[in-house]
Amino acid sequence: MNKKRPKLAKSIRSLAALVGRSESAVRKWVAHPEWRFSTTPPWDVARVKAWAEIVLHPDPAANFRKKAKAAEGGTGEFAELGPVGKLRCQLMIARIKRLLLDEQIARGKMHDTEQCQGRRLRQIHEVKGRLLELPSSIAHSLVGEDAAAIERILAEQIRTIIDDFAAGGAEGNDPPSAATPPEESHG
Repeated sequence: MNKKRPKLAKSIRSLAALVGRSESAVRKWVAHPEWRFSTTPPWDVARVKAWAEIVLHPDPAANFRKKAKAAEGGTGEFAELGPVGKLRCQLMIARIKRLLLDEQIARGKMHDTEQCQGRRLRQIHEVKGRLLELPSSIAHSLVGEDAAAIERILAEQIRTIIDDFAAGGAEGNDPPSAATPPEESHG
């Protein structure tokens, strides 16, 4: 099996020639804060080209987002559109937003707030019930114990209840998470 060796540039001049840029542009690349290669040659030409495409080029969707915002507001080049054209643009934008939302849901980035709220309420009620049952369920084991022992036993029991809740409770649900902001939810 004959592996193809990567093409290496042995100087800034040769790198500039191989990537089709000026030497001064390539010198700026090497000094760029996101340059991830050695500051001295040799450099893998294909990797440098890929780096330049990713790091040095603007977001390709930025222009689309700008036009979509203009279309949504009926400004810019879309100001000239008639009512039907504006409706078509707004419909297209609504469909794109829906597709993006569906994609986030499919990736698990969003969830149904009603289901989440119901799950959390069930967990809270379960913990509340277990905490309210605690005195009657362990009273017999506390008889004759000194204050320090009673405090230790109660603390252990409460920690057990809290740990169960943090692990998802008896239902096996996910523990509550402050990491899911409300704006990521949908109804």
